[in-house]
Amino acid sequence: MIQAFYPPVAVPPFQPAHAVDPRTEKDIDIERLNSPVDNRELPGSSLPGLKYNQPLAIIRHIWLNVYHRLFILVFAANMIGLGFLIAVTPSWTENPPLDTLATAAAGNILVAILIRQDYIINGLFKLTWFVPITAPLRLRRILAKVYEFGGVHSGAACSSVIWYLLFTIFLTQQFAVGRIKELGFVMFTCCLAGVLLLIITTAMPGFRSKNHNTFEHIHRWCGWAALLLFWIDLSLYSYVMTLIASKPFYEVFFLLPAFWLLLIATIHAIMPWVRLHKLEVKAERLGNYAMRLHFKEPIPCFVGLRIAQTPLGEWHSFACVPSRDSGRSGGYIIMSGVGDWTKRNIAIPQPYYWVKGRPVTGVLCMAKIFRSVIIVTTGSGIGPCLGVMQDIPRTTCRVIWSTPDPLNTYGQDIMGAVLATDARAVIYDTTAHKDDKGKTIRPDLPKMAWELYVQEKAEAVFVISNPAVTKAIVFAMESRGIPAFGPIWDS
Repeated sequence: MIQAFYPPVAVPPFQPAHAVDPRTEKDIDIERLNSPVDNRELPGSSLPGLKYNQPLAIIRHIWLNVYHRLFILVFAANMIGLGFLIAVTPSWTENPPLDTLATAAAGNILVAILIRQDYIINGLFKLTWFVPITAPLRLRRILAKVYEFGGVHSGAACSSVIWYLLFTIFLTQQFAVGRIKELGFVMFTCCLAGVLLLIITTAMPGFRSKNHNTFEHIHRWCGWAALLLFWIDLSLYSYVMTLIASKPFYEVFFLLPAFWLLLIATIHAIMPWVRLHKLEVKAERLGNYAMRLHFKEPIPCFVGLRIAQTPLGEWHSFACVPSRDSGRSGGYIIMSGVGDWTKRNIAIPQPYYWVKGRPVTGVLCMAKIFRSVIIVTTGSGIGPCLGVMQDIPRTTCRVIWSTPDPLNTYGQDIMGAVLATDARAVIYDTTAHKDDKGKTIRPDLPKMAWELYVQEKAEAVFVISNPAVTKAIVFAMESRGIPAFGPIWDS
């Protein structure tokens, strides 16, 4: 199969992000090469065998990936705590530990909210950057999985629902035996339990992937509603306890650990919205299916922005490419028409977008703790890659970029930036590969990544693409013992 690639070219010193690459189209001419990578002899023609057999590889790298292991760890810790509580509570029917159940539910809600906070996410990434590049590869490989922290979020969220369901069950039991007489309080508690179950159910991977917009709306609005209902429910519980204990309301309410845990959780849930503001952008169309949005607001390296057309509408994350002065004069993001929202915005560019919270560090920045990496990307995924590759001089980055008609779609500026970072970048033009029926022939990206990994003696492979391609390449690499990393789409 003849493959079309851009060959290595002499690249002038890189210009600021908004400058136009001085080369002409002839300087970046497409040539058809028979060898798949850099016109060099490669060590093998196919991927090696799996490190484990197929079932074990699936269990090890899919069912028991870091995300799921963190989920299991958090959930198991809660179940151990529940077992201990069962052991030390003399009689659950006569005197259930309602205070403890409420505290455990509130504590897990706090953990679920905290682990999603921008400053905590950024802090986790920055802590891993302190690991020297000379540290053992095994240690760096483990720490580079820090981006799978979402397992803590889901583990704590599911645990909070378990604790609150127990609170609801035993509260209802106490009402049934006449120790609690307020029916409204019990019904309100059951309603909140239903809201929490709805949030958890719609967050399951199967539903979330097929109905992502519905999931986002339910997760956001029901999440806010649950916080509000939890406050009301805690107030009602305190009121009921004052009737039983004959104490002033404030003595019960403010002494509940759940009050303070819920207060901290609420403050952190509000914090990203305090930084809500408009971000003025200048749209630059890149062909019919992509757009570059330039902005002048200072931006740090290695981060992305969450943007929306309206504060209460859909929020989407995009990686930023900072300007060459470390982002002090702004930067840009690349938007590709892969969904309804992005297609609408490319068709009708907006003069500004809403931004909330702090810019958040992404998975690709972990490349900086490796000496040499292979970066595999498709389409507009080159944007996040440029946002990192240009600012990690200690790390050698080799690029495999598969995209249709890259020069005409993304322009000489983007092409120049890619080749300035990796003058031997493997740029696969999918429009140049058709079968006899005119159907596009997709590149074998796992094989190409493996070959370049071996050729360059790299330490890791990073993938920035759509979910299917990312998961396929990461699994193909990890199941063969190669450190591989890519987004996991857990939110």
